[in-house]
Amino acid sequence: MNSNSISTLRRDFRSSLRIEIPCEFTAVRNATLQLREWLAEKSLPEAELGAWELALVEAGNNAVKYTVAGSHPLPIEIEISCGEREVEARITDHTPGFDWPSEVKLPDLESESGRGLFLIKSLTDSVTYLRHSGQNVLVMRRARPAAEKESLPDADRLQARLAEAEAALTDMTAELASSYESLVAMFRYSAELGAHTDVKDFSRRLLRDLMQIAEADSAVLRLLSADGKRLETLLVLPEPGRLILPPVELAGDLSSVEVGSARNRQDIWFDPTEPLDKDDPLRAVMPVGNGICHAFVVADQLVGTAALGRFAADKPFTAAQVNLLHTFIDFLAIQIVNARLLNERTATHVTRRELEIAAEIQRSLLPETVPACRPFELSAACQSALQVGGDFYDLISTTDGTVLLVIADVMGKGVPAALFAAVLRSTIRSMPQLFSKPGELLGSANRTLYSDLSRVDMFATAKVAYLNPQRQEIISASAGHCPLLVWQPGAAQANAPGQSGFPLGIEQDVKYPQTVTPLPPGAAALLYTDGLTETRNAAGEMLGEKTLLQLLTQAAAHTGDAHAGKHFLLRRLADFCDHAPPTDDQTLIFIRHLA
Repeated sequence: MNSNSISTLRRDFRSSLRIEIPCEFTAVRNATLQLREWLAEKSLPEAELGAWELALVEAGNNAVKYTVAGSHPLPIEIEISCGEREVEARITDHTPGFDWPSEVKLPDLESESGRGLFLIKSLTDSVTYLRHSGQNVLVMRRARPAAEKESLPDADRLQARLAEAEAALTDMTAELASSYESLVAMFRYSAELGAHTDVKDFSRRLLRDLMQIAEADSAVLRLLSADGKRLETLLVLPEPGRLILPPVELAGDLSSVEVGSARNRQDIWFDPTEPLDKDDPLRAVMPVGNGICHAFVVADQLVGTAALGRFAADKPFTAAQVNLLHTFIDFLAIQIVNARLLNERTATHVTRRELEIAAEIQRSLLPETVPACRPFELSAACQSALQVGGDFYDLISTTDGTVLLVIADVMGKGVPAALFAAVLRSTIRSMPQLFSKPGELLGSANRTLYSDLSRVDMFATAKVAYLNPQRQEIISASAGHCPLLVWQPGAAQANAPGQSGFPLGIEQDVKYPQTVTPLPPGAAALLYTDGLTETRNAAGEMLGEKTLLQLLTQAAAHTGDAHAGKHFLLRRLADFCDHAPPTDDQTLIFIRHLA
């Protein structure tokens, strides 16, 4: 070996750090901070530390993401070495792994994955992913900045990377801005529901907002006629002077996309490759470009159709914009039905119809299926009383096998309570990044909803619980709601761990404590609304929390799964009130750790 080789070896002398962590998101974050501190000791500049921190977080989270639900994965090994010329990191996991794409690009805004790989590629100079049976290794390398006099090439490359990141952030910011605009508009319309009888004015303002947020050039709103035989034009935007769109007969042919959508209760798209029929009345408003027609219903009854058009041939509506159309028109449908009820009214008939609408909204909030969460089993029920309120529950599964459980009760009855329940559900679902932190999730939801709830003197109680099958535990937080009830194997009786904070809408800034409760094999837990504990028998006696704890203990002892446990509780509640109709909604989620 000559002297030049020896000199090169000395200049490239490396120091390294190796750590081993559990295959968990929290452990990845903590390890990343430790690695950042170690790199800081090697005199890396702040920009380099930030780049490595983000790359290591994404790489570690990717390893955790591909764990098999219900398994006990081996730890993740992270080894990082630092020389004078470059830094190298090796992340070794023992999951099934994934197929590295042939080309890593910035995914579409609607895509739920791919941004992590794009960030890793953008923040490093080279990436190698070695996938093997039972072990995968991700190798990332990034050159250290040269001395200041030699830094121009690295600065150019960094500038290019920053430009790519800025473009990605610009797209994300635009998406967030659109979501914020739509949420503000929905709050505004929710406050107006039932307050105006001028359906056309309400519809015009709503459609204009929808067109602006969804970047549409035109809109047509038609309502089903009183005899149910045709679609009559209510609005054409922008208002085209003397243009009049005649009604379309539902019994007519399907050359009209509005008729086809109304008959099939499905969205119909049109674009330059599949344009409107030459005889379609919509061609007078939307002759070219892209569009969609949406038929909207309430309580399984057709109300009308809404069509949006865009002149640009190369800009179809995105999935997010179509979701906005559905959401806005759902608000409009409620207002239209309310106005019709007011026009038809007798006091008893209006009350009955409002309750039917509220019940439909309430039913629409409930999950269609119960997600799997082995080794846990879930079962839920929501029994409406004669006076429909704002009870609802939600079961939201995540990509890592965990499930967020939500149960809530909005103050009041009828449509306003059911509507705010829908807004609360949408608000919680919009923050998946906080699912594992129920306390912070409730705090953020409270700040979002406070002004609208307080303005109409309403509030909501809610219980949020994050069920983690890997850790066999449940993390819960409460906003003035009934406590979580838990029975542990071998316990004489169930208990109610945890604390509670103010209901949503009472104070603007509230910190909600959260409680971690282990759920070992055989354990059972119950989330519920006060309709259970406030059940009364013929003598006027209330069931109460103490009796409900006893019933949960009996259910856990006499049943082996969540479905049987749920039905056991419902039968005992019916026996207590001698099978009389409940006076309040009764909603519950039964959790069982299958032994």
